[in-house]
Parts: sequence; C-alpha cells; structure tokens
Amino acid sequence: MKKIFKRLGIEGLVIAVVLLVAVSAFAFAAYTAITMTSDVEVQEPISISLVEGDGTFDSDAISWDIGEIMPLDTNSIDITFANVADGPITLALTATPASLDGGNLTFSFDDAAPVVPAAADEVAGTVTVTLTADTTQSLAPGNYSTEITVER
Repeated sequence: MKKIFKRLGIEGLVIAVVLLVAVSAFAFAAYTAITMTSDVEVQEPISISLVEGDGTFDSDAISWDIGEIMPLDTNSIDITFANVADGPITLALTATPASLDGGNLTFSFDDAAPVVPAAADEVAGTVTVTLTADTTQSLAPGNYSTEITVER
C-alpha cells in the first residue's frame, strides 16, 4: 500500500478512488432489473364491412351460399371492403375455378382489382365490388363450389 501511495501520491490516489467510485456506480446503474415481453398482434387493414344480395352470407365462415340457382339465372352479391390504413390498397380478387360444369356456371367480379381508398379522418375508406354467378341453359343439376380469394 505504501508503494502505491508513494508512486501515485495523494493526488493520484484521490483520482484513483474517484474513478473507482464512478466505475462502481456506473456498473450498478447499468444492470437489468426487470425484463418484460410484450405480444403485438398486427391486424389486417382490409376487412369485409358489408355483404348484400342474393343468397346467404355467413360472416363468421366468410362464405356465400347462393342457394338454388336455375338455368339462365344470375345471382350476385355486393361486397364492401373497408380499409383502415393511411394509404390506398389494391386488391386482387379471384374465383377458383371461375367456371364449372363446362362453362355453364361462371363466377366473375365487376372489378377484379379494386383500389380501396385510404382511411380519412378516422373513417375507413370503402369500395364495393359485385360478385356474380351466371348460368346457361345447359347447367346440370348438382352442387357446385368455388373458392373466392382476396389478395393484396
């Protein structure tokens, strides 16, 4: 100890003690006291806000049952999409298959690439698209199904 005191002198020893205290305080101040995790669920900004038209729409299953359709009939629904994002979103709508029974039953959208406007003043932007099921005279009796896909 005497050697350290002689070597550093009183001023050097004071500086060493001050540095030791500063480093110790910094070391104690920089430890992790609590670690928390937080789950964040990101919601899709696009939703179906309204469906009106022929048949029955099940909003829980997101399915449309057009019910009975006769040859030469046309059934349709209007689907309103809502956008809560701060920018417009272009959708790509498809029916797969778009044609059944050799083309005797077809599904089509009046706009297969609608642009849903951005939300404004905390009100969702909306666009309405019509989905139509058309039949011909030659439609064979039976049950038919197609899958409607909405992509962005």
